[in-house]
Amino acid sequence: MKHTALEVFSPLTCLSRRQAREATRRRLRNKMLAVIRLGDEDIPSSNISSSMDSRRSAYSLASFQKKTLSIKKRIIMAARKWKGANNDPPPPFSNVEALWTFAGCFLTILMLLYFSDFINEQNSQYSLVLGPFGALVTLQYSLTSAPASQPRNVILGQAISISIALCMTYTRLEANMRRSLGTALCVSLMARLGVTHPPAGAAALIFTGGGYTWVHMGIMLAGNVLAIISAAGINNFNVKRQYPTSWGFGYWIKYVCPRKGSKKGD
Repeated sequence: MKHTALEVFSPLTCLSRRQAREATRRRLRNKMLAVIRLGDEDIPSSNISSSMDSRRSAYSLASFQKKTLSIKKRIIMAARKWKGANNDPPPPFSNVEALWTFAGCFLTILMLLYFSDFINEQNSQYSLVLGPFGALVTLQYSLTSAPASQPRNVILGQAISISIALCMTYTRLEANMRRSLGTALCVSLMARLGVTHPPAGAAALIFTGGGYTWVHMGIMLAGNVLAIISAAGINNFNVKRQYPTSWGFGYWIKYVCPRKGSKKGD
């Protein structure tokens, strides 16, 4: 018996397997909907509901297995990251650069100590909180070109962190909760605004402990301005150094009020 070309190459055989399955699934769905609408007694409603429940349970089981597998993959990935990325550590400073860093740190800290003593002589209740300045001079003389060392991050990071820390002292939170929450808020907000400054995180932890006023904040900002002036003067005498690499205070103005024909942030 001979078959014509139309019989051999029917529309269904020309479809791919995936398309054929989808077509079959659509036909079965339409038949089931027709049976439900007409109330056919050949297929009890209990069988239909049980089949739907089984499908839901199978879907929930599949989704649970997928989430479990994703968690396992994340744990394995996190464990592998502990090995490190095999990157080379930064090179050490030369003897000349190390001596330059020593001189810069020594002179800056000495100036800040005299400034703190001067403030304390004027009013014994106030003095400079010196803890964060050890981290500041480390950035300014060892990581001179790092973004966290630049004046914009120094001033804005300290202003944001100390303001939040002082506001946290007005709350009724327990001391440990207040200090941890205040420091976390300061660090995350600095990161969000692009003004991350590690010494500001240290200042937030200190100021959330209480015992400081808004006058201390003004003294801290003045001390940071003095440290910036000192770092700019000492680093720029070195041929291999430049501080600051950028001031960056006009960045937000450009972003909020862009010029005509330019996009935000350009």
